Amino acid sequence: MAADPSTLVKTRAPSPSHSFKQKLGCWLHERWLTELVLRFPGLAGLLGLSWLNLCNRAEKLSDDVISGGRVCHWPDSSMLTVARIFPPVGSRLLSHALAAWPVRFNFTPQRVVSEHPKVSILIPIGGNDRLPQFELALAAARAQEGIEFEVVVIEQAVKPQLAARLPADVRYLHQRRTPGEFGFNKSWALNGGAREARGDALIILDGDYLLPVSFASEAFRVMREAEGARPARMLFYLDERSTGELSSVPNLSGMVGVEAVVANNPTPIVVRRSTYWEIGGHDEAYFGWGGEDTEFIDRLRTRSISEGGWLPVAHAWHRPAVKKDNGDRNRELHRRTMAVSTHERIRRLTRDMGGGMFPRSGTAFSVGDSTTPAISLAVERLP
Repeated sequence: MAADPSTLVKTRAPSPSHSFKQKLGCWLHERWLTELVLRFPGLAGLLGLSWLNLCNRAEKLSDDVISGGRVCHWPDSSMLTVARIFPPVGSRLLSHALAAWPVRFNFTPQRVVSEHPKVSILIPIGGNDRLPQFELALAAARAQEGIEFEVVVIEQAVKPQLAARLPADVRYLHQRRTPGEFGFNKSWALNGGAREARGDALIILDGDYLLPVSFASEAFRVMREAEGARPARMLFYLDERSTGELSSVPNLSGMVGVEAVVANNPTPIVVRRSTYWEIGGHDEAYFGWGGEDTEFIDRLRTRSISEGGWLPVAHAWHRPAVKKDNGDRNRELHRRTMAVSTHERIRRLTRDMGGGMFPRSGTAFSVGDSTTPAISLAVERLP
């Protein structure tokens, strides 16, 4: 299972001290190229180089002819060494990327939405402990330009808490669960959102990701040739101060504090809506922390997928989640799941149309319909 970059970022000591040897090695292997790209972008361009080409010394990149991005041939996500050894470089790199791919925010109470959007942005959320981050992610999603799109928010909670807070143009799905042993199930939320989606392409978005304004239009461009894509070249983890300032002054530009830069992250994912169901949707056997996106991408790789990232995505800071017992359970579950062949998993999921726990039964659910003794589902306010 790919390492969870949020765990890597939030558990590391702040401002770590690095030895002279480490700094020298980084200069020799990574930083000289980084400085060439950041200080002399024109010269770097003549050499065929850009920020997309920056990576750790052990990693190999190749060009993606569909997206124009770079494929990182590394099995897991990884923190960018040059930003880890020299933290200010992360802020400079984000500023450089935002010059070409700006992030903006739309907090207006309503925007005009097409009845036939090309793209559906799915945002699952399982509580209100990260509400400020969610509101930033939602505002960035609603600020997309150059394409007709919709935003679908899927709240998984005992009672609906977000419905009254959402702008009128946001489609809202409430998945009600009663107290019991089961926690947040991101796969269940995404499958519910995908059922309600009207777009030809789905953007699977975490509720703390801040997308550049061209993300949806760029994703749809790639979907003309591929059935799936991983558009993020790098994920920039904002620090606490910068995230707090964004909540009061939503302007992600200039020198923003960055805790870490992560490459080769599994998410966000873009996939054709038809392909999403043809490979079985998300596996709902995954509860709590981790594994579901990595497993989904493994099945998506049986189709045409563009894995060369070309866009920056910012990650709003939040306190680390308390580690749950099901974190270890998911590791073991993931190991067992991945031991089954990819095509067999697709066969089982498309046969069951539910990944195990929650049967898919169309787009309309009655309040109180029971799916398990512990969980029930209600769909509310979906215009």
